[in-house]
Amino acid sequence: MALLPATGEMDEATDKLFERPRCGFPDRRGTAHPGLGTFVAFGTVWDHSIITYRVNKLSDDMPQDRQRALITTALDRWSAVVPLVFRETADTPDIEIRFAVGEHDDGNAFDGPGMVLAHAFFPPPNSGALAGDAHFDEDETWQEGLTGSGFDLLTVMVHEFGHSLGLGHTNVPNSTMNPFYPTPSTPAADDRTGMRHVYRRHIWVASLYRDILGRRFDDEGLDGWIRSLFSGANPQDVARGFCYSEEHSGQIATDLYFTLLDRAPEPAGLASWRSQLQQGMGRQSAIVGILDSAEYRDKYPSDDAFIDSLYRRLLARPPDAGGFADWQQRMQQGMPRYEVARGFVLSEEYCRNLSHSLYERYLRRQPDTDGWRSWTESLRASLNHQDAVIGFVSSPEYQAAVEQWWG
Repeated sequence: MALLPATGEMDEATDKLFERPRCGFPDRRGTAHPGLGTFVAFGTVWDHSIITYRVNKLSDDMPQDRQRALITTALDRWSAVVPLVFRETADTPDIEIRFAVGEHDDGNAFDGPGMVLAHAFFPPPNSGALAGDAHFDEDETWQEGLTGSGFDLLTVMVHEFGHSLGLGHTNVPNSTMNPFYPTPSTPAADDRTGMRHVYRRHIWVASLYRDILGRRFDDEGLDGWIRSLFSGANPQDVARGFCYSEEHSGQIATDLYFTLLDRAPEPAGLASWRSQLQQGMGRQSAIVGILDSAEYRDKYPSDDAFIDSLYRRLLARPPDAGGFADWQQRMQQGMPRYEVARGFVLSEEYCRNLSHSLYERYLRRQPDTDGWRSWTESLRASLNHQDAVIGFVSSPEYQAAVEQWWG
């Protein structure tokens, strides 16, 4: 019990510790993760991100509206740590919350005033129908705040909901998941590390919204992708869904209009490019298509002006004399504009710059030499730009890193 160091003796420190009020859930050893923290993860996790709860019975000690507000606050403390959404429901919930006395049909009878304050159950498949439920001893005196003779309901709720989400007890002092009251009502560093590790797949999907779509997740969308992932979809499939989505394809098309044509897209043009990108066209093919358009030709009617624009728009630099002369000669010999544009987007310089930017954007680091060379070669061999993004965000490095970057 209590995750105490094994001494073989009931010493004074141990005796005093067991006199303190505590969570009544057994201190089962879950999975510790050396190097991440000293938290204990039980090993089960909710396979969706919209977590429902139902309040079946509240305490007689406090106004019901205040108790409901504290429930919301306690759940919000965890949704600030990991991308979970909590919703109250009148239907069958994920988490049932109730106050009870003595034996209350879960095999873990309460013991009257003092000592055991509450207990909760881990996510499915643990404990069958009780999975996720949180029970509080109505024989205790519940109050709001730590001063006075009662127990602070918010503090105990935050701890118990930690169990409902998959964390076990820890022996880390001043940690929310330490079993002995009082504990911090805001998850501490070890609690946050633990919960983020438990919900690392949820964090990964939520990070795709941030890093690919550039926005916060929408609740139903996140829930749908999480369910898909836990139902057998692999990370590449999920990442592909984002990169070839209508939303992201529209973002690519809009960005290319501003970058290459210096204007916002008209509705028909945007719809056309978005549809083609959504159906599998690579971003580089869209670039070539716009550079070969009548509108771009009108902007740069002469060959020299066209070549100069490609250096500045695609390579972000003025042309070098030798390269400029080489492209001049090719166009004089009949190379069409779309082939020139394609030559630029498949050039080593362009692909090196693009792969470098992918390392910075998605891995938040400078590229290693071998990886940089490999991605550059793949892009030069016509790997779709969106497929390169899929490779980065589905990589083990990215999936592990976003766990530490979240929140």
